[in-house]
Amino acid sequence: MPGVAPLRKPGRALALGACAFAALLAAPPVQALTPDRPIGQFTHVWYENQLPQGTVLGIAQHADGTIWLSTYAGLARHSGQGFDTFEPRNAPVLQSSAITAVASDGDQGLWVGTLNGGLYHRRGNQLRQVALPQGADSVFGIVTDAGGALWVTTNLGVVRIADGDARLLGDAEGFPPRGFYRAIVADPAGGVWIAADGVGVVHWAGDGSGARLYDAHDGLPSNAVYSLTMDASGTAWVGTQNGPAYFRDGRFHRERRIAALDQSRIYTLYGDREGTVWFAPLGAGLCRLTAADFFCDDSLEGLHGETVRSMLEDREGNLWIGTTSSGVHRLSQSKLVTITAPMASNAVRAVHPAADGTLWIGTDGGGLARYREPYLEPAEAYNRQLPSQLVRAILGDAAGQLWVGGTEGVIRFDRAGRARHFSIGHGLPGTIVFAFAPARAGGMWVGTLQGVARIDGGQVHVAEPTRGDDVRSLYEDPDGRLWIGLRSGLRCLQGGRLDDCGVGGLSGSVFAFHPGEDGSLWLGTGNGIVHVRRGVATRYAEDAGFHGDAVFALLDDGDGNFWFSSNRGIGRIARSDLAALDRGHARKVAPQWFGTADGMLNAQGNGASQTPAGRTADGRMWFGTAKGLVLVDPGRMQGNPQPPPVTVERLLVDGVEVDPEGAPRLAPGVERLELHYAAMSYVAPTAVRYRYRLEGFDRGWNEAGNMRRAHYTNLPPGDYVFRVVASNNDGVWNMEGASLHFTLLPRWHQTWWVRGLALLALAGLVVLGVRLRLRAARIRERELTREVALRTEALREANERLRRIAASDALTGIPNRGEFNRRLREAWNDHANRDAPLAVLLVDVDDFKAYNDSYGHLGGDTALVAVANRLADMVGPGEGLVARYGGEEFAVLLRDCDAEAALDRAQRMVAGIRACAMPHRASSVGDAVTVSIGAASVRPADGASPDDLLRSADAALYRAKADGRDRALPAGEVPPIVLPF
Repeated sequence: MPGVAPLRKPGRALALGACAFAALLAAPPVQALTPDRPIGQFTHVWYENQLPQGTVLGIAQHADGTIWLSTYAGLARHSGQGFDTFEPRNAPVLQSSAITAVASDGDQGLWVGTLNGGLYHRRGNQLRQVALPQGADSVFGIVTDAGGALWVTTNLGVVRIADGDARLLGDAEGFPPRGFYRAIVADPAGGVWIAADGVGVVHWAGDGSGARLYDAHDGLPSNAVYSLTMDASGTAWVGTQNGPAYFRDGRFHRERRIAALDQSRIYTLYGDREGTVWFAPLGAGLCRLTAADFFCDDSLEGLHGETVRSMLEDREGNLWIGTTSSGVHRLSQSKLVTITAPMASNAVRAVHPAADGTLWIGTDGGGLARYREPYLEPAEAYNRQLPSQLVRAILGDAAGQLWVGGTEGVIRFDRAGRARHFSIGHGLPGTIVFAFAPARAGGMWVGTLQGVARIDGGQVHVAEPTRGDDVRSLYEDPDGRLWIGLRSGLRCLQGGRLDDCGVGGLSGSVFAFHPGEDGSLWLGTGNGIVHVRRGVATRYAEDAGFHGDAVFALLDDGDGNFWFSSNRGIGRIARSDLAALDRGHARKVAPQWFGTADGMLNAQGNGASQTPAGRTADGRMWFGTAKGLVLVDPGRMQGNPQPPPVTVERLLVDGVEVDPEGAPRLAPGVERLELHYAAMSYVAPTAVRYRYRLEGFDRGWNEAGNMRRAHYTNLPPGDYVFRVVASNNDGVWNMEGASLHFTLLPRWHQTWWVRGLALLALAGLVVLGVRLRLRAARIRERELTREVALRTEALREANERLRRIAASDALTGIPNRGEFNRRLREAWNDHANRDAPLAVLLVDVDDFKAYNDSYGHLGGDTALVAVANRLADMVGPGEGLVARYGGEEFAVLLRDCDAEAALDRAQRMVAGIRACAMPHRASSVGDAVTVSIGAASVRPADGASPDDLLRSADAALYRAKADGRDRALPAGEVPPIVLPF
């Protein structure tokens, strides 16, 4: 008998919030993956070990936005962070863990097919089995036709379910008596196409005429048919043992542009919303047919040699790809494209678009490379002539020669690619070359670590020797004045005289020059952009959003914007915004920053030389970064207009899972509530942002960043509504969001009737108080004495409150260093008397200065509070205390704790902070905030001192940080103090 059971992972409930999904679908449509962008330039994310099993047979997107995957080890659910698995142990109604098919029902449900376990339907949190004809216990494909009927391919054949009636179709309906049915797809006209492996393709027209079989006589490349899809025009495509074909005018036809696939097995093909058809031929990687071209790519990590079993385009335009053994992959549109190559180094230090259209790239260890759409290729013939593969600058001249600067001087390549080397032996003032600029007098200006020279023909003329500073950039203006950007500022050279350029010089590094059309000069410096105009230098620092950000390269997109690279990523700022600052029409402006969430593999731009970026004639801009060449195409920076669906996924009450559906009524005495929520946006999940509030408690919205949970403790009884809203990676908010209504029931003494009795009792006390006061008037002296005692007690209580305030850290609310030292002394004496072990942990947040530099001090404060709360949660009442010891350092006091237990507690704290997954893009350890911990334990009775214990923990902490951070290490033995007799 079909059963009904809740679909719930232990400790996990799934609840759709109050967002109106239909309203979200009315948002501006998202395009599919850009047809003319090479496949390898899409953002590629690979999920393998997170899945219960590596074979992904089917992919579906639920109406709430979640992604569902069918695997041989269970049904996996993904909402942007990790995967939840449902199988017979946590969903007992399932009779098989081998999930072979999954499909959305188009409403709020999901169809699930299994191997030897039948068909199931999920709605809300409930999963029920759906009756199939006797013996049909394995499901291979599921689809709903235009009329609402459900079609299922099974081990017995094709089953059609309409109005609750499941009917096995056979000879009477025109289905062939043999054939193993697998893939199935519905067409817009109401028909259904079904792959019958070894027989051909069956088409059910939907007009009452029954089914018709198409085979090799009707143009099929092979009767062995593995896959089916409908393209955006409603045309059916099939994948066979001998390649793909499409159906038109009653027959199947081959597409001549994809003749290369004619003898390939096509296990999967998929038509996206823009008309592109994707193919996964066995052994050829991923192929794509667009209106303009056909292209295959076998370079995606994890897909080489794989068999693709399923594909899905989600509502944001991401393409999900399920494989036989390597899990699921996702291709996403990104605003920026990062291009790498199989070279010794992908750290790009120099970029030069040459006049002949060649885009030259210089790397830090991989020599020279050229970009040939869509690949970056090493320039082997040039690299063999380089004295060093460490390139710092590239520039072409009017004669077609290519100048390359590196760590071993200058190499000049003629038009035939022959090299000539200039070094110190030829008169060059320094070996490391950072900058080039064409010289109006002929030749090329060269900026080195030890001065400026001009190379003309075969001669080297030293123009300005070293003054203890290195040259980072050069520019010769129309008046023949050479502007020199130094590590320590700005200088100008004209007529053999060096001066401060008439602007008093500039402090800090000058990395880039960009001449303006009005004769002014824009500079990229170590502290933002500087504009030099008519002898006046205008700095755009904090007022323009440059909070100490270095600008390594400065490009004009021709549309009124400056683009620049820095260690925060790539930025864009409108020149009109800078003009508004100049005119006083604006006090603050800010650039738009692009980073890893927008397609960069590493947000660090490579600077310190003059040519780390360039703009080609087609308007595209190219930036060198620490990990690859980043392409910016302003005309094709596709945004994401879809507000993300939001759900409240879990409700935990004092650590116990509660089903969030149905406005739960929570028992009295709740101490801690934890709510988990999610927004289903997959273009860049780490860039999703959340706000939440608890109506009835919070006065306003809480900014949660990308944290997906909220905590509340000791809430008073009452009715509450928890609301959460979210934005996608482009800042498009779903302001309706999700909501959860719940009631916190009162204890007996918090009920209305108890309060009424209390009021009556209070009234009685008032009457009694009046009588007592009359009596007190007669014994005035005794009352005065009592009043003095009361005032003394109040003063004592006030002093106690002040002491508690003085003992707390103002930022985190946990004890401060003074309170920790006091408690340590008390615990020391107590443990010495009892001969018990006492432990101290010293905790330091890794790379916290870099965190402050990247996120700002407000972000740093937020991170410290989060770390403090997590540490405090891990030390129970009576075990000890957690205190802020100073800056980003915390101290933990553990009572009755020996060295082994102290190290175990420290390691769990390291794992607990890592599990918080607070993003730390500037960390040298990983992508999240981590801590290092030193642990020490002694028996005070042995004679050591509290300072000895602290020093031991501090030494262990120092070793933990020196060994790579994100770890806990024990202290060495604390030597006892031998007292003289």
